[in-house]
Amino acid sequence: MEEKETKKVIDIYPSRVRRRVLAFLADIFVSTILSIILFELVVFQIARPIINFDGLVSKNEEYQEKIYDLLYDYEILYFDYDENENISKYTLSPALEDTYYHYVNYLVNDEDESLVKYEVFYKYFVDIKVNGDVEEVNTLYKQYALKYFDTSKTTSLGTYPLKDEYKEEFKHNYIEDDEMSIQGYEDYNSFLNDSFLHLYNEIFNDIKKNDLTSKDGTYTYSFIRNSIDDMDKTINNVYIICSYIAFLISNIILFLIYPMFNEKRVSLGERILKLERISRKNMEYISRGMIINIFLLKMIDSLCLLFFIPVLRIGFAYIFALPILYLPSLIAIIIALINLAITLVTKLNTSLKEITTDSIVVDNDSLNKYYEKIS
Repeated sequence: MEEKETKKVIDIYPSRVRRRVLAFLADIFVSTILSIILFELVVFQIARPIINFDGLVSKNEEYQEKIYDLLYDYEILYFDYDENENISKYTLSPALEDTYYHYVNYLVNDEDESLVKYEVFYKYFVDIKVNGDVEEVNTLYKQYALKYFDTSKTTSLGTYPLKDEYKEEFKHNYIEDDEMSIQGYEDYNSFLNDSFLHLYNEIFNDIKKNDLTSKDGTYTYSFIRNSIDDMDKTINNVYIICSYIAFLISNIILFLIYPMFNEKRVSLGERILKLERISRKNMEYISRGMIINIFLLKMIDSLCLLFFIPVLRIGFAYIFALPILYLPSLIAIIIALINLAITLVTKLNTSLKEITTDSIVVDNDSLNKYYEKIS
C-alpha cells in the first residue's frame, strides 16, 4: 500500500504595521537630514557664486533700507537712537514704537505747536498725499480708534482729539520722574496694538496704491518695491531648486544605490528595524529591477518633509512662503495616510510598495525561522 506524501506547510506572516511605520518614519527622517546636509554643504554652496547670491542679498537689504529712508525723509517714521541698545533704525518694530511714543505725545499735548509734526497721519494724508484731506484722517480714526477719539470736536489741525480720560492717563508718560498707572499702561499698549498699528498700515497701503517719490527724486516706492520682489523671487527660486536637487541626490543614495548594492535590497530604515522584503512567489529577496519601483514610492514618502530642507538657511517661519516646497509635502502626507489605510485593510497588510512589486515585508526573525524549517 502506497503511503501518501505529506506536504510541509510553513506559514510566514507579514511584519506588524507599527514596525513598518517606524521604518517609514526612519527612512524619511534620514532622507531629510541627509538632504539638509547636502543642501547646506554642497548644493547651495555650488549655486551661491553662480547667481552672485551674496551680492543679491546685499542689494536686497540696501533696497529694503531705502523704503525706511523714504519714510524717515518725509518724517512719518521716527527712531530714537540709543547706542546702549544697539538697534538699527532699519528694524521696523522699534521704529514704530518710537513713532507711536511721539504721536501720543502730540495727542496728549495737541495745543503745543512744536509737537504737531508728530501727527504722522495728518502729515501723510493731508500734507504729503496728493488730493488728501483731513476728513480721510478722521474717517480712519472712526474706523480704527473710535474708542479713543472724541468725535464731537476737532484740534487746530481739524483732526479729532484724544478723549480727555486717555489724555489724563497718558500724560504721565511724558512727565519727567513720573509714570503711568497700571490702567494707563494697559490702555497705552491697547491703543498701540488695537489702533495705531492698523492706522499706520493704512499709510503703507496708500503708498503701495498711489506711490511715493523720494524727496531728491531719484527713486519711487513702486520701483524699489518691484526691485525687491524680483530679487526675492530669484532668491526663493535658488532655495527651491537647491532643495529639490539635494532631495533627489539624497533619495538616490538612500533608496536606489544603497538597496541596489546590499543583498537584502532594503533601505537603511528597514535594516535598522530588521525588516526584509521578499517576493511572494518564491520567498526570496526581490530582484534588483524591483528596486526602481520601491525607489519611486519611497521618494514620494520622503516628500512629506521636503519643505524642511532649507530650514537652516531661511528659518522655519519663512518656509510657508515657498508653496512649491510645502504643497508637495501636503500631498505626500495625504498619500502616506491613504497608503496606511490600504495597509491596514488588506489581508497581508500590503502597502502600495508590496502591491506594485508583488512582495511582502517580514521580520528578520520570521524569515530566518522560515529558512530553518525548509532546510
